[in-house]
Amino acid sequence: MTKKLFTMLMAALAFALCQSVIAQSSAHEQLKHFAVKGLSFDYPAENELEDHGTSSGQHLVIQGQGQAQIMIVSRYTQINTAAELAAARHEVVDGFIETIWEQIHDQDPNVLRTAAQIEVAGAQATGVRLRAVLGNQPGNAEIYSIKLGARLVLISMIGTDREIAASAPAWLAIRRSLKIEANSEAATANLRSSLISRTAGQHISRPLLTN
Repeated sequence: MTKKLFTMLMAALAFALCQSVIAQSSAHEQLKHFAVKGLSFDYPAENELEDHGTSSGQHLVIQGQGQAQIMIVSRYTQINTAAELAAARHEVVDGFIETIWEQIHDQDPNVLRTAAQIEVAGAQATGVRLRAVLGNQPGNAEIYSIKLGARLVLISMIGTDREIAASAPAWLAIRRSLKIEANSEAATANLRSSLISRTAGQHISRPLLTN
């Protein structure tokens, strides 16, 4: 290898590394950090966040223009046993899924329901994917749950295929950074509620899977 070629390769490598650092720094600057009552995550700065939480739990909606709707729900109730986790999933997650299923089924009786998994906070979250065509636009409602710290967290994304594709960066940033602080005041509360069973469909800001 000639000295000139070596110099050119080193310059190209340095430029690539510099561009990588700039891109990472830019991406970091474009993220907002949410941290309230033990629950925290990062999300794109251009997205709007609506807080519909109550004294019993947190209910957050994150959405950008032309993007799918992302929702995070977590009660403050502390979960210490497998039985308590199963009961919380039955009350919160099953109730939410049935509410969304009914809304979609009313518009598309051929909605397809399949079991699904996705990585959240470095672990596997279990859930379902509802596939439907509404308003001539195919799309999904993806609903997952996972125990983080001492709390059950539900995370969902609802939108058309086009909206879901546009939401990929937000969806990934939120799932990667989602966290529950073990020693938070919220985590030690022992509040019982049926937050989702009562309000699952009340804060969806637009018709499901439509433009």
